[in-house]
Amino acid sequence: MNKKIIGSFLAAMMIASTTTISAFGAMSSGTVVIGTKAFDLTYANNASNLKEISNAIADGGAVYVKNFDGNWINNINGLAALISSIPAVIYTNATQKISFDAADLDAKVTTTINSAAKILAATQSVVKAEASKIQIDVDTAKAAVNALFVDVAPSKIRTDLLARLNIIKVTSTITPGTTTPGTTTPSADVTAPILNSVALTVGQSVLATKDASGNFKVSLAAAKATDMFTFLNINASEKATAKIVCLGRTKTFAINNSGDVAIPVADLLGSYASGGNGISVGTLKGYLGLLGNSITLNVTLTDAALNAATKTITITAN
Repeated sequence: MNKKIIGSFLAAMMIASTTTISAFGAMSSGTVVIGTKAFDLTYANNASNLKEISNAIADGGAVYVKNFDGNWINNINGLAALISSIPAVIYTNATQKISFDAADLDAKVTTTINSAAKILAATQSVVKAEASKIQIDVDTAKAAVNALFVDVAPSKIRTDLLARLNIIKVTSTITPGTTTPGTTTPSADVTAPILNSVALTVGQSVLATKDASGNFKVSLAAAKATDMFTFLNINASEKATAKIVCLGRTKTFAINNSGDVAIPVADLLGSYASGGNGISVGTLKGYLGLLGNSITLNVTLTDAALNAATKTITITAN
């Protein structure tokens, strides 16, 4: 794309970014489409996103801008563009990535992403914990990182921050009631691992819902009978082992430094799974029908200091 195109594109962004008007099932006014990517213009004008926008321009493709009246304009000639010329895109703003069909039709999949402010705050907390090696700083940093949404590819920000926290060797903690600022005393790890998230691989990732007690529940209601349930994916707050009891079977799995482990369904269900390749949703629902329409997995996480916590994961047919 030549300098003239880039210049007119940037000018269009600066003008259109002064307003946004949302319409149901379509991208908002104040949107720019670059090839197969679309951006909210406030997001596109943010200097911290310059590399992402530049890469989209370098990848090529037509550029369109949605004006204040909700009409699409061809950025090359400034003329109105047929809505049928708008391709299927992934739209990005400060908090979400949304898939839109061609011709600016209904959004299909929405993924919540982290804001720059949340990422900065979590990163600063990690840096502080790395420098101090004090338990309270590590705990505060873990809370900030765990509050981030799960990474959306190709981002690895949350995963990388968790990995940095998991290798910190706590050397001290501030002594309660001390009268001397900065006085510390050696402290052992006394915090049990936390089960942060659970997801099933059923053709695509199906996230479980976490309740106030830290237990998880996930439904197969939206999955097709022919979809294969192949992996149980869990993320914990630190490196640990996960002992899982399922249908009378007990298996132990190693959680890596990032707190992640992908567990093959065959290791959980044994002979219920077919040929080590998981189990179809239809077959699993048939078994669940004999078991009250759900199964519950008991998961005990134990870290290197032998701190342990047990939570449950309930998989329901509907």
